[in-house]
Amino acid sequence: MKYVSPQTEKRKQQQKKRKKQMLVVALAAVLVVVVIVLALFVFGGREKTETENGHDNSQAVVQTTPQPENVQDDENSGDVQQEAEQQKPDKKPKKKKTPLFSKIKSAFTKIEPMEYTFPATAFGRSIEQAADSIISLSPMATEFILSSPSQNALVAVSSYCNKYTFDHLMTVGTPMLPNVDKIIQLAPDYVVVQTPLSDVDRVKLEQNGITVLQINAPESIDDVKEIYRSVTALTHGADIASFEAERVAASIQQKLDLYTKALEKTDKKDVVMVFNTYGMVATKDTFEAEILDCFFDITIDGSNYYNEDFATVAASNPQVIIASDYMTETDLANMGFGDSRAVSEGNVYFVNIQQFESCSAKSIDTLCGIANAVYGDDITVQITAEAAE
Repeated sequence: MKYVSPQTEKRKQQQKKRKKQMLVVALAAVLVVVVIVLALFVFGGREKTETENGHDNSQAVVQTTPQPENVQDDENSGDVQQEAEQQKPDKKPKKKKTPLFSKIKSAFTKIEPMEYTFPATAFGRSIEQAADSIISLSPMATEFILSSPSQNALVAVSSYCNKYTFDHLMTVGTPMLPNVDKIIQLAPDYVVVQTPLSDVDRVKLEQNGITVLQINAPESIDDVKEIYRSVTALTHGADIASFEAERVAASIQQKLDLYTKALEKTDKKDVVMVFNTYGMVATKDTFEAEILDCFFDITIDGSNYYNEDFATVAASNPQVIIASDYMTETDLANMGFGDSRAVSEGNVYFVNIQQFESCSAKSIDTLCGIANAVYGDDITVQITAEAAE
């Protein structure tokens, strides 16, 4: 018997509740349409009756007009009838009205929702049908899934993910030491990993019908688009996944271009992104630095995400510091940033650093907000002007 997690059962109950709510809304809409149609019929009939009554009264007035004494009755009768005919207003042909129901029906028939199309491809694997449940052992994968249409299928995450506001999800160990037995008990369709599983764990999961998918850190906007497409394809199929991926990538690129152009004539401030207290920072050759460069200047050289000489990083005296939200001002002071310009100018921002590890759409919005706070009116005026164009 397949085990159904509380999260999955709760999601199914929520889906049933939404269906009931949609049915109530639909019935209410039908009732409103019926009331409108009846109102048009009643008031239209009353208007027609009043028009006919007015026409009869005018005829009565014409027929009771006094007759001159020196004119014969039959001749006078003919003149009066001719005069009455001349006084009748010309009747215009009535414009044929489209029934209200037909208008509503035509409006709804134009909306054609996209269908779930399978098989689809995700992370290099063929997906034959929509997934009911997914487990993520990667904080980056979790960030992508929760910002995609597949979020309702996520039933469990690693304990590293759970540190960051994912307390409503079950945990199944760490990326390096997953609780394989617990994962098997939950029976997900897919497990998404970034840190490769051991051969023993992978084989054990696949023997129980659970497919393991490997996700790699993005190195460009195209990589972000492909990851977003893959996580969406797991539950919504090929067509919807492609559409959503294009939409998200276009939105990210549009915001980056907007801020890049707005800051062309502004002296961008130096920034350091600190991932942890061990001195892990975003150096010039990282994808985070590529994104940050649209908003700030990256001055830290090094290899990937680590600089062995952290004293050099602190000595750079950055104007802006973006640090992980599990760090504190005391941690930054211990790392040598206590007297930095960022601290003295109040430009230290603690954020969910996993947003930037995955470069999700959420991370771009976070950077936009930080840039607005740092540059103030200068960037606000420029952004408004660029957006208007």
